[in-house]
Amino acid sequence: MATPNFDCTITTPMALNETNTAKSTMRWFVHKTEYDPRWCEFRYLVNGQRAFGSLYQDMLGAKHSIDIICWGFQPSMYFVRDGSKSMRIGELLAHKGEKDNVKVRLLCWHDPLYIAEAGENNMPGFDGKVTTTKRMLPDVVYEKISMMSPDYQTDEETLFDLKWYWRANLNNVTNTVHQNAGDQALDEISISRFMPTTLLGDASNYLMNAAVGFKNLELATRTFDVSERTEIVERIRAHGEAAGWSSKLINGMCQGMGGIPTHHQKMVLIDYEHPELAVGYVMGHNMLDQYWDTDEHKAAPATPKTGRSGPSPWQDISSRVTGPVLQDLNSNFCQAWDEATGQKLGETRKKLGVAGKHELCLGGSSNARGMMAQVLRTQSQHGKTDIGKAYLQALNNATQYVFVQNQYFRWEDFADTIKAAAAKQQQAGRDPGKHGPIYLFVITNSSDVAVGSGTLTTYQMLESLGYGDRMPGVKRAETVDQLAERKASLQAALAKEQQVEQRMRTQGVDPASAIGVMNYLQDSEIRQRQMWAEIGEIQDLQQKRVQQGSDAELAAPEPLPNLKVIICTLVAPDSAPEAWVPIYVHAKVMIIDDAFTTLGSANINFRSMNVDSEINIALENGLVATGLRQDLWGLHTRGGGEPRSNLGGLEGTYSLWTDIVNENQKRKNKNMAPKASLVGFFRASNDRSYKD
Repeated sequence: MATPNFDCTITTPMALNETNTAKSTMRWFVHKTEYDPRWCEFRYLVNGQRAFGSLYQDMLGAKHSIDIICWGFQPSMYFVRDGSKSMRIGELLAHKGEKDNVKVRLLCWHDPLYIAEAGENNMPGFDGKVTTTKRMLPDVVYEKISMMSPDYQTDEETLFDLKWYWRANLNNVTNTVHQNAGDQALDEISISRFMPTTLLGDASNYLMNAAVGFKNLELATRTFDVSERTEIVERIRAHGEAAGWSSKLINGMCQGMGGIPTHHQKMVLIDYEHPELAVGYVMGHNMLDQYWDTDEHKAAPATPKTGRSGPSPWQDISSRVTGPVLQDLNSNFCQAWDEATGQKLGETRKKLGVAGKHELCLGGSSNARGMMAQVLRTQSQHGKTDIGKAYLQALNNATQYVFVQNQYFRWEDFADTIKAAAAKQQQAGRDPGKHGPIYLFVITNSSDVAVGSGTLTTYQMLESLGYGDRMPGVKRAETVDQLAERKASLQAALAKEQQVEQRMRTQGVDPASAIGVMNYLQDSEIRQRQMWAEIGEIQDLQQKRVQQGSDAELAAPEPLPNLKVIICTLVAPDSAPEAWVPIYVHAKVMIIDDAFTTLGSANINFRSMNVDSEINIALENGLVATGLRQDLWGLHTRGGGEPRSNLGGLEGTYSLWTDIVNENQKRKNKNMAPKASLVGFFRASNDRSYKD
């Protein structure tokens, strides 16, 4: 079926004697952009067991091609945890190329400055020096430097990864044509790789097994060149100055995103050249061990062959699609691949003439249904910020609830938009007591590892939504700074006022203007008394000891007009009474009014909406929105929180979430096990970071 033209006029006959009612809303999809909405069949995949299991089976069945874009790739990872009966992903891709003659293309983001690898090593084994150095560092290094984290792979996995990447790099097709000296310097840093024989055992055995590249498998990496980084810094600085950011925040954002801009997309396209077989994935998951988990989110880890083996339980979401929407996934892949390699895959596939022939081929799956969907991107090199546009447009349409589950929650435009939408509805006659408020349900992270480099922007987001007290350390530090700034401003104004007064009193007064001067001096005296009084109040506040606060009793959030907000994090439901284990929320999903859903790779922060390359899919389908919401709410409340699609049900869910959060806080204080996964957002640290 052809993609509908939204510019056309649609006439619908109406029987005036009928009394049926209908509800109309603004558009959910982004209008007049690079990818129009298209038909697809869609299946959401909650958590790694489902997502990686589905992807493994589709890759295993591939007949012609496997195209992968990822932020992170670990060759030794088991997608299916069945005690090593299934192949590692590196083995599977090598097998498909060697035995089944399937063309495999793997495109990964790589930081040539190696700053990112000091944190999460997104390509373990790709660079032998990075891998071995991180494994040799003592634990105290990682304890003292918060932005560094150790690699978690076993020795067996590390050895496999080093060998696999050695062979894959023999087929590395990354374009090394440099635009300028700066780009050449970046590339020279990134290609200084070597393979330490201490980890490889007998050299002759290694050469026999890994002296040739993988058949039909091509590897490429991509980064941002010097001109792109410069443009990002200039754009962030201009935006920050216009938005009134502090100089610390502007400099921190420029440093963070100009220094480490990332290609953060995660997508897979299988057998695109054959429409009757083609399938695609839009993912939140990275292809790394720690992203694999089950719905149980057990506190204790298992082994890489049998279960969740990462440092913490992991909440994430991906999706599987078929049908015409694959054309846009192909367009995204070909553009990225050709820019990274200098090849012309896009032109080659155009000549095949398969566009428009992809079939809806997931019939029979319980949550795979034909529907309209739109592929959305953030692609700063090409001026695309459609994911952010979709978020803000959808928030403006919200009339009942917004549900967000996201790794980060620190994009000021989000808070401003939902508050403005709620306020406009109230101004237009919506009575919260009669019609109910809009509900905002948020699940994110509060740990130091997660909040990391974006402490200040997270606080600003929470403060804007009435939750600033949940970061008391940052709130105190910000208040101290604001008081000092206000005091300095008052002191400067007072000094200026006193100078003017002194000049008038000493220079004499013309009799003709004496009354005006006297009136000015009287007003000046009043102004000075007011400034002295405010300075005194500030000094009293500065001298008072401000309590840090604790999560022993979480204060109720400050109420907002026509908007009820609850912000939570997650813990493993089987956590030991004395040691609750946080679940790392990596999902990137938003659902609105049981009507609209978007998910993919984009976080709710400035970086994902404006700088990094990201890919999301958006759907206007009530069955998907309702089903996914119920699955997630039931998972985190142990079966509760699945209301009817009406305001009464939402108030019940809001109360249920609040009760679970409060009950869990009581249980934690008494060293008891959690009732369910939901806990209230709280971060006591006063550390402030400014890099988003």
